[in-house]
Amino acid sequence: MQLEKIQHTLPKVPELVMQTLIAAIDRGDVHVGEELPSERDLAEMLGVGRGSLRECLAILEFLGAIGNRGNRKVVTRDADYIQKAMSFVQVSNKTDIQEDFGEFRRVNEVAIAGLACQRATEEDLAALEQAVRMLEAEPDDYMNDIRFHDALAIASHNMMLAATIHLVNSMIADIRIRFFGRPDYQRRSQESHVAIYEAVRDRDVERAQREMDTHLQIVEDFARKYPERN
Repeated sequence: MQLEKIQHTLPKVPELVMQTLIAAIDRGDVHVGEELPSERDLAEMLGVGRGSLRECLAILEFLGAIGNRGNRKVVTRDADYIQKAMSFVQVSNKTDIQEDFGEFRRVNEVAIAGLACQRATEEDLAALEQAVRMLEAEPDDYMNDIRFHDALAIASHNMMLAATIHLVNSMIADIRIRFFGRPDYQRRSQESHVAIYEAVRDRDVERAQREMDTHLQIVEDFARKYPERN
């Protein structure tokens, strides 16, 4: 299989991989059901790091463009489907999308908080508590914020919500890191995460949803205050 090494003119690695797959499928170099090269070979062909490649392959897998065959990735959809999937990922590159992301999170994560109150197991609550502790121990690591929201979504026991929030969290990482290291944000955000966790632990649906709404308002306020990465 010969994959075309395209120019690094695309803003994000997932788009780079998708464009490469689309071109290869259109040329007939890659067929649906055919295995992709190993991660090492594919990363070398694309000129990207294996960590970044692994992240974008996970996005492609979530979107249904690739699947697994043992330890290898297999193309499961045609070029037209991958093109449509790419248009979804490209949303995160738009400069005027922040309000849409905020609205999306408010609709979904407030609902997730309510569901988690009703459905969280003891194991789920332990994972949420651990995520809060990690935020306290390593406040500069924005990935701990992502882990908390992922754990909460998992506790909702709704697979669609959990998978979608995981993907969106990856897409809005650029927004988070603009202000995540600021002490004023860290303090308010941490207090908010704790309040959400405690409401879920207490099985208080109304309070959990209210605390999640407050948390998202904090994020939106700081996103407006720091519109560009420093």
